Amino acid sequence: MKDYESIFILVPTLSEDDAEKVSLRMQEVVTGNGGEIVKVEKWGKKKLAYEVKKHKKGEYILIQFKGEAATVSELERNYKLTDSIIKFMTVKLEKEALVPPVPVKPEHPETPEATAAEGEAPAAETAVAEG
Repeated sequence: MKDYESIFILVPTLSEDDAEKVSLRMQEVVTGNGGEIVKVEKWGKKKLAYEVKKHKKGEYILIQFKGEAATVSELERNYKLTDSIIKFMTVKLEKEALVPPVPVKPEHPETPEATAAEGEAPAAETAVAEG
């Protein structure tokens, strides 16, 4: 199974209960077609970059899942059939997108020894020399 991420935008006039029902319905579509839900995030109502189907705002919902191409096709077919969804996009994720980023240590730590090695005097010694 491949990893996918799908985001869809609901009309802003939809109630919280109805938005939850649509979200659950889309999750059922994924699981009903052999997929596995990894994560669901509700981003809330946000202003759209441009007007979509006469709406200036929309409620964003993100679903990460594992599935096959047929799962994506069925999910997008259901997006098109659901009137309360005004926009959607599904992308296949690369392996790097799923791994949490590892903090990188700086090559040159900012310590007095490191700056002294570069030919600069540490700040403490400079203050003594001026005083």
